[in-house]
Parts: sequence; C-alpha cells; structure tokens
Amino acid sequence: MNSELIIEFDKKVTIKTIKQWETYGGLLEGVPTKRSNKRTIERTKKEAKKITGVHQIFLIETEQKPIEHIKNYVFGTPASLPKITCVAELWYNDVFRDKNKMFSSLCIIWYQEDYAFPIEEHILDAIKEIPFSKICGEFDY
Repeated sequence: MNSELIIEFDKKVTIKTIKQWETYGGLLEGVPTKRSNKRTIERTKKEAKKITGVHQIFLIETEQKPIEHIKNYVFGTPASLPKITCVAELWYNDVFRDKNKMFSSLCIIWYQEDYAFPIEEHILDAIKEIPFSKICGEFDY
C-alpha cells in the first residue's frame, strides 16, 4: 500500500488517516433514495470532521445509480451510492498561504465499490485535480 498521492498534478501528499465503512451498513429496511443519500453524504461530512479533526472537507462527487427494479417507491426515487464510503486526511509538509504555519491538511470523502486499497483509478484522477492549495487548512505541529 502506498500512502502517498499526487495532488495538483505535482505535489506529493501523505494519507495520514483513512477510515472506510459500508455505505449502507446501517440501513435496516427499505432501499436508499436520492433524498436519503443526500442525508447520508451530509452525515458523512460531519463524521469526517470528527474522525480527522480537519474542518476543510472536499467531497469527490459520485453518481447515484438508479435502482431500476423498484417502481413508484413511496419514500422517493430509489438510487444507490457505491458500496464503500472512504474518508481520508491528506497531509502536505508545507503551506501555501500562511507562512507562520507548518503543514497543510485536507479531508476528502469519496465512494467506491470495494475497500481501498487500491483506490479506484477514477478517484485517483479526481484527487489529482482537487484545488488542495486553495482549500486546505494550515496548521502547526
């Protein structure tokens, strides 16, 4: 497993923390809907702040796949996110804005079909394009 990723096409960051879980692990009955998925994503953002202690969050958007075999579902439009929720804290050992700080950090959230590692290729491509230097937090040790 390589804990280093490339961001902004040329900067090497380290995955300091990664936590993963089944996206619908707590779903007891029914099927996910577009509306419930929105709540799931918002809950994940709050959880990510607790897990990492970083309040700068970047969500890699994912497509919700329609659940075709269920029609006229009373609770909304059936749709699913990928099976696994991933939350990672990325560290960069330098700063971009506040030269009085010592390092930069950003929490990212994504969804993929299997537990990482590996991180799915399209997610790695999306990570490279995150405007890390503009949205990361900057901290002291």
